[in-house]
Amino acid sequence: MTYDVGMTVIETRAPLNRERIIGAAVKLADQHGADELSMRKLGAELGVEAMSLYNHVANKDEILDGMIDHVFTTIPLPDPKEDWRVSVRTTGLAAMEQFTAHPWVVSLLMQRGNFGNASLVFMNQVLGILRAAGFSDEETHHAWQMLASHTMGYAFQQSSGSWHEKDWNGLEDQLSRLGDRFPHVVALAPLLAECEFGSEYAFGLEIIISGLEARLG
Repeated sequence: MTYDVGMTVIETRAPLNRERIIGAAVKLADQHGADELSMRKLGAELGVEAMSLYNHVANKDEILDGMIDHVFTTIPLPDPKEDWRVSVRTTGLAAMEQFTAHPWVVSLLMQRGNFGNASLVFMNQVLGILRAAGFSDEETHHAWQMLASHTMGYAFQQSSGSWHEKDWNGLEDQLSRLGDRFPHVVALAPLLAECEFGSEYAFGLEIIISGLEARLG
C-alpha cells in the first residue's frame, strides 16, 4: 500500500501475521516445491528477517501443517442437502482440482500425517454425508478409505509427472519386438502413454460411486 505525502511516496507493508506467513509458504511451495521451503527463503519472500517469523509461528513444522490445512480450506464442503452421490462426486473432483493446483500437498500430508482444523472439518462433513445416506459405520469407514486412496493416489501420480512427459525414445522399436508376446500392451500403448489423470480420476470415481450405490441397495 502506498501514500502520497507531498512529493514523497511512502510505502507501507501489511503487518506480518500467521496467515500471511502460511500464504507466502504456499506460494513458494507451488513455485519451487515444499522441499525447497526454508525460513530464510520465506522471510525473503515476505521482506523480513527469518527470525521475525518466529514471533508468529513456533517453527517450520507449524508452517508445513498450516500449508496442508490451507489447501483444505479451498475445497468446498459437500452440501448435506444434496443427494449423497452428487456430494461425493462434486467434492472428489474439487479435492482433486486443489491437489493438482498444489502438487506438494499429498506428499506432505503422507509424510506428516497431521490433521488441522480445516482437514478435520472436511473429513467430518464427508463422513456425515455417507452415514446420512444409510451406510453403516464400518461401510462408511471403507468408503472413506477408498475415496481418499483413489484421490490421493491419482494426485501423487500426477505430481510425479504424466506418462507423456517422460522420455519414450526407442519405445516404438521396443514394442515392435514385443508385439507377438504382448499384443494388448502394444494395442493400448498410445492410450497408456497419453494418460490424462483428471479424466482417469473421474472415471474411477464414477465406478466407486456406482459400487457404493449397489452396496447400499
